[in-house]
Formats: sequence, C-alpha cells, structure tokens
Amino acid sequence: MIKHVYIASFILLASLAGCKSSLLSIPSSGDKYLDYETQKVFERAYFEANKQKVLNNKEEALKGYLSSLEINPKSHAAMYQCAKLLYQLEKFPEALAYAQKAVNTNPEYNHWYYGQLAQFYSKFGKYEESAKVFSEMVAHEPGERANYTEGASQYYNAKKFDEAEALLKQMQTKFGVERESSTRLDFIYSATNQREKAVEVMEQLAETYPEDLQYKGYLSETYMRAGLEEKAIAVLQDILNQDSSVGKANFALYTIHSEAGREEQAMVHLKKAFKTDDITLQQKLQAVSSYFNGLKRDEQTKTDILELSDILLENYATYVEPYLLKADIYATLNDFHKAREYTREAIAIDPSNYALWSKLLNANLRLGDSKQQVVDAEEALMLFPNVPELYIDLAFAYLDLGDLTKALETADEGLEIALEKSDKSQLYLCKATVFGKQGKHDKEDEVFENILSINPFSSTVLNNYAFSLAERKKELPLADSLINIALRLEPSNPFFLDTKGWIYYAKGEYEMAIKLLEKCIAIDPKNPEYYRHARAVYTALGNQSMVNEMNRILEELND
Repeated sequence: MIKHVYIASFILLASLAGCKSSLLSIPSSGDKYLDYETQKVFERAYFEANKQKVLNNKEEALKGYLSSLEINPKSHAAMYQCAKLLYQLEKFPEALAYAQKAVNTNPEYNHWYYGQLAQFYSKFGKYEESAKVFSEMVAHEPGERANYTEGASQYYNAKKFDEAEALLKQMQTKFGVERESSTRLDFIYSATNQREKAVEVMEQLAETYPEDLQYKGYLSETYMRAGLEEKAIAVLQDILNQDSSVGKANFALYTIHSEAGREEQAMVHLKKAFKTDDITLQQKLQAVSSYFNGLKRDEQTKTDILELSDILLENYATYVEPYLLKADIYATLNDFHKAREYTREAIAIDPSNYALWSKLLNANLRLGDSKQQVVDAEEALMLFPNVPELYIDLAFAYLDLGDLTKALETADEGLEIALEKSDKSQLYLCKATVFGKQGKHDKEDEVFENILSINPFSSTVLNNYAFSLAERKKELPLADSLINIALRLEPSNPFFLDTKGWIYYAKGEYEMAIKLLEKCIAIDPKNPEYYRHARAVYTALGNQSMVNEMNRILEELND
C-alpha cells in the first residue's frame, strides 16, 4: 500500500477561486480622494487593460494597468493584476514587489492577493515568508483546509518543523483527525526521525476510520519505517481478513517477506497479488523480472515464474506484455520454439510494433529456420518497407537456403534504403558471400574492399574476408593482416581464432593451426566447424587417431 505526501508547494492562482468577486471587473473605488472625472479616467484605463488581458496581450495589458496606477496609485486591484502579469512574463522581482503592495494597500483581507503573495514567496525560495502568509490566511479563513496544508508545506520547506507540526495540529483541532493533516504529520515525523510520533498519529487515523482499509495500509508503511515489521504484517493481514481482494496488501507482504529472505512466503503473496486489479501490470512485470536470474538454475523458480506468467496471461489476454514475458521466459530457457510461438501471439495483438517482429526474426535465427525466416521477413517488409534490418535478415535467409539470386536481389534492394554504415556493411557482406559461392572471387574481393572503405573496423567483415582468402590460399599475408585487426577488436572470439588457425593451415603451419583450433573447441565445444577444420589439420599431420576422434565427435554432434 503506497501513499504519496506532497510537501512541495503547488499553489496555483486557479486554486484560489474562493474570492467572491471577479478581479477583472472595474474596481469600485473606495478611493474617496479621487474626484469624479479622475475616477472615470482611471476606470477607462483599467477597462482597456482588462480587455488586453482577455486578448492575451500581456505586455499591452501590463502597460494599461501601470497606466491606471499612475492615475490611482492606491488601486490594489491594479497592483494585483500587475503582479500577476509580471509573474507570467517572468519578471519575478517586480512581480513580488507588486504582490506585496496589493496586500499592504488593501485595508481588507483578500484571498486572491494573499494567495498570490504566498505563491511568489515560494517561487523565490522564501519559504518561511510564504508560510507566514498562509498562516495569516488561516486566521482569516479558518474553514479553508488548503491554507493549513500549504502553510505546513512551506514551513517544512523552510525546515521549520515545529511550526509545520503546530499548524497541522491546529488543523486537526478545527476539523478533527483526517487524512490530509495525519499523512503530513507522518511525513514530517518520519523525515525528522520521530518515529514514535509518526506511529502514534497514523494509529490514531486508522482507529478513527476503522473501515477505511487505505488508512490501515498507510499505518503498515509507517510501522515498516519504524522497524516494526511484525506490526506491519499484522495490519496487512487484518486488511486481507476484511477484504481478501486487496492486492496492494498482498504485494506489500510479498515485499516484506522477500526483503527478509522469506522467499516461499513472499511468493505465496505475490501470486495472490497477481490475481488482483489494484496492482498495475507494470508493477507485476517488474516483480517477476527480478526472478529471471534464477530461472535456469532453480527448478522451483522456473515453476513459480511460469505460474505467474500464466496468471498474467489469463488476466491480460488482450495485452502484448504477458505474451512477451512468456517469450522471454522460454528464450531464457533456450526453448526458442515456444518463445517464437508467444511472440507470434503478441504480433497478432499489435502487428505495428516492429520490436515484436525483430524478436520473431531473432527466434527464427536461433532455430536455424531459414524457410520460416523468409516467410516472416517478407511479411514484415510489407509493414516496414524502409527498415534495412529486414532486408539483411531476408537476404541471409535466402543465402542460407541456397537461393543466391534472391539473396543478391534482396541485398541490392536493402542497399537502396540503407543509411547506416553497419547496415550497408551487412548487405555488402551478403553480396560478397554470394559472389564467393558463385566462384566470382574478383567480385567478392571487390565487395569486401568496398565494405572496408566504408567501415574499416567491421570485425565480421575483416574475419570473413580473411577466411575467404585462406580458403582460396590467396594473398595470405593480407588475410593474416585482416584477421589480426579483427582479433585486436575481439581477442576471444572463437570464429576469429578459427580463421587465424585456418590461415596457418593454408600456410602449412599445422602445429600453430591446431593450437588455435583446440582453443576454439575449448571456448565453443558444440560448433562442428572447428572439429572439421581440426580434422583437416590432423590429416595433414598424418595423425590418424586424432582424425578418427574428430570424426567420432562430429557424428555425436550430428546426432
């Protein structure tokens, strides 16, 4: 149960609407010293200023009110209007001066004048002066609650805590125990480390209104700040005994037990909170995300997260977020089939969300499902024809399927709209790979050189170009130079180490080659490419037993 106590001032002129008369009317002069003709001249000037103000011509309106003050220097109404306009024009010192004059010149109390002056004092950080004005307003208007609370807020800002407390207690004397004064007293007592007083004032509020569960929720928070955990838990349980559907009480209990390390009890309350409407979906998602770290290593955590996600899916079936949560859970568990399935359901709800399509295409990639990648990327392109990443995904899917013509066409289409170096590099890389597969190595090399002229430090391009040269046993010094740059950028990348080893193999330096390939296998023992390369090196070394071992491992990986 979370309460909010706003201590900072929020006085607006509109909130001071308790005035009984309009300040845009011509002031009926109590200025007896003006003769009839002078009074008429003043009224015309004031009326013209009012008209300009209504038309939102602030500068002209200000000139008009100043002009009327030259005629009648004692017009507090004109002073008030000048102050208001100067404030709006951000001429704050002048605004404050006229606001003070309006209050001091008027022999009678005016709610608007005092409220404006209090606001301006607060604007300039003169919190104590602002508080004193509000205190005067309390004396004049003891039935206006806002005067008490704003005065207390300004005393708090001025660090005059005793005065703030006194004004709020005066409010309680007038109106009895109620929410506004009690929660502000609680805030002051908690901020000044008077926890016993904070507990006392909130217990009094809860006891005065025993049927108001919200006040009991406030009390539980005060107990927690005071270190009275058992009392906080007891109050929250009492709330649930009165109304078991109060999700905030269960959520608060979840938080208390979780922070105390009582995870089993915490989860019981979290599941109950997930089934209620008074906890926002965002709060629920935030809570479940904290369990992701234990998802793969703890079976109970996995069971709990899946149950929580099922609850969200049941209660928010038309929202994207529960499906995304499911997709993220299964992606974390490396079940990309289910991750893809839930991502599709999210897309069905919001097909205009590109992030969902990106997640779907990534799932296809993780599954190695190039056929489905083609289907999904083409559908996404109908919705997002100007997104280069889609052309990249589609071109490489065609490449993987062996449709070199389509791969080349798609890469060219993507290059027509690509602006970023990284996007252009990927599309050109696809073209280079196509040319390599077609045996058009001159074009392949030309494209690689073109990419490097655009993006000389693309580690993937450097690696692929070097590997292509090593495969052809062509320009091996250049290949060596290229892969060395890539390895400086990513020294532990097993793909790059494999390329370096393959260059050693092409140069006939088999012992150096096998050392690097063994390192690649240690980093990523599931990649069959490293074993195939190692098998070739062992064959060149005449080590048949290791050739047989590589074959055995490759068979296991294929199974």
